[in-house]
Formats: sequence, C-alpha cells, structure tokens
Amino acid sequence: MKFSIAIMLLLLIFSCSQKDQNSTSKKDSTIMAIDSVAVNIDSSKIENFKHEEVEYEEPKDGFYSKDYLEKHFKAKVYYQRKNGEVSYYKIVIFKNKKQIQTFKIAPEAPFYTEDYINLTFEDANFDGKIDFLITKFVGMNFDEKYLYLYNDRIFIKKKNFDKIISPTVDTKNKQIVSEYHVGPTEYHREIYEWKKGKLIQIYSQVEGEDY
Repeated sequence: MKFSIAIMLLLLIFSCSQKDQNSTSKKDSTIMAIDSVAVNIDSSKIENFKHEEVEYEEPKDGFYSKDYLEKHFKAKVYYQRKNGEVSYYKIVIFKNKKQIQTFKIAPEAPFYTEDYINLTFEDANFDGKIDFLITKFVGMNFDEKYLYLYNDRIFIKKKNFDKIISPTVDTKNKQIVSEYHVGPTEYHREIYEWKKGKLIQIYSQVEGEDY
C-alpha cells in the first residue's frame, strides 16, 4: 500500500513538473514573439523614416514677402528671388491694418537667404512710442541696424544710427549697447544714451587689441 502511495506521489510530482516546464516554455515563446514583433515594428518605422526623408529643394524664383507684427503695427518686407539670389526692394508699414508708409530699399548685391534682413518693433529711444529697427547681417561677428523713430504720424530714419556696430536696446538701463569682435581676440563694447534727441557715447572698452 505504501509502495502504491509512493508511486502515485511520484507521478503527481512529475506531472506538475511537466506543467511548469510547459508553462515556462509558453511564456518564453510568448516573450520571444513579443520581442520579435517589437523589432519588426521598430525596423518598419526606421524604413518609413528613411522613405519620408525629403531632399532640400531650392525655393522657386518669384516675388515674396514677410510679415513682422506688433500689437498695432505690421511691416511687410518685399523681396525677389532669382537664380538662387535674394534682393529686397520695399517695406510697407501698416498701423491698425491701415497702410501709413512705404520705404524703398536701395539695390544692393544680392544675397542667398531670406534671413539677411530682420525687422523688430521696440521703443528704441525710450519715449513710450514704438519704433522699428532693420537689421542687416553682414558678417559672423557684427551686423548693421537702421533705426526708424515714430513721431505719432510716421516713422523717420535716425541718421548715423547705422554707424553703431551691432547695437542692442537695453530697456532696463535706457541705453543702446554695442558689442562686437574684430578678429578672434579683440572685443569692443560701447554704450550710448539719448540726450536731447541725440545718441551720445558715454562708455568705450576694448579688450585684446594688443594680443
């Protein structure tokens, strides 16, 4: 009797062991299948990305414009693209959607990007009125800016402002700050303030000029 019970216990243990092995085998195969699907999905995505890559196409020749917006003002800058070159020729200013002024841009050597000119609206002389600045990027180390001050009716170009290299408007200190490099080591910093409608230089610093 004891022998029979021992045999039955052995058979029961063997049966449970087989079930555990089968269960483990199924889990392993399921994990392998999931991993395989994941790999296939990732591979297909990569292939789709490859197919979706679009080569850069040069913009077509023609006449274009860019808008620069402020709360009450809008500037529309017109330019022509021809044979891969960009030439700007006009700026139109709107106030509350009404055209108030047009500026012609003097012909220059054509450029190869629409980003050569940028326009920003800001109070550059700190009188509470919105002015605008035109920035021309002329090199890696500096740019030229042209300031147009608003007099409640139209914008008037500020003479000689373009002589200041890479000026920025420091609203906090109410100053115009010029910072630029000459060569790899020479650094210039100049500060200007408005006095009776004129920009007066109050500070100048040069570093590295004797290197």
